[in-house]
Amino acid sequence: MLALIGVAVATRRATVLVKPGAMNAAKNPAAALDEHFAKEKALTLLHVLPGIMFMVLGPLQFVRGLRAKHPAVHRWSGRIFLTASAVIGTTGLTMAARGAIGGADEKAAIFLFGGFFLIALAKALWHAMRREFAQHREWMIRGYAVGLAVATIRPIMGGFFAAAAMRGLTPEPSTFFGKAFWIGFTAQTIAAEMWVRWTRRKFSAAT
Repeated sequence: MLALIGVAVATRRATVLVKPGAMNAAKNPAAALDEHFAKEKALTLLHVLPGIMFMVLGPLQFVRGLRAKHPAVHRWSGRIFLTASAVIGTTGLTMAARGAIGGADEKAAIFLFGGFFLIALAKALWHAMRREFAQHREWMIRGYAVGLAVATIRPIMGGFFAAAAMRGLTPEPSTFFGKAFWIGFTAQTIAAEMWVRWTRRKFSAAT
């Protein structure tokens, strides 16, 4: 579900950047966001287009049947996935450094969890190269979970937009983007670690 949300978000962002006004409504609450990302069109496209591959290929890395029956497909899709992840991570950090809608609060969340994202996937690759597949799996889960947080953050942002509208206020993304990023990233990181610990013994027994 989160991967589908991520694909939808990335597709919309790319469409709006390539064809400005293509998805504008009369009262578009995301108009200010569209203007913000349009200022860094090339960098944003370099971030969101690999993001689509990240969202699509990520779940395939955890399909046991694919790993067992088609190991070559698993390895090559994994290489593409990790390459896309490296581009996403570095462009995301660059975008945050150049300016974040949520200010210092959002920047701090992106730098912390974006750094962890790159470290986790680097460790996943390291363990795969050493054929330490249990550790590889765990770090892939941690890295992918942090990447999926961009999808988790969207419904949280929607909640903030709705809360402002219900009070008759004009939503101001700069006031809640930082909070949404911290909530989304933290929730995903905790969920991933819980899943890793809960399934560790079961995976070891299966392998």
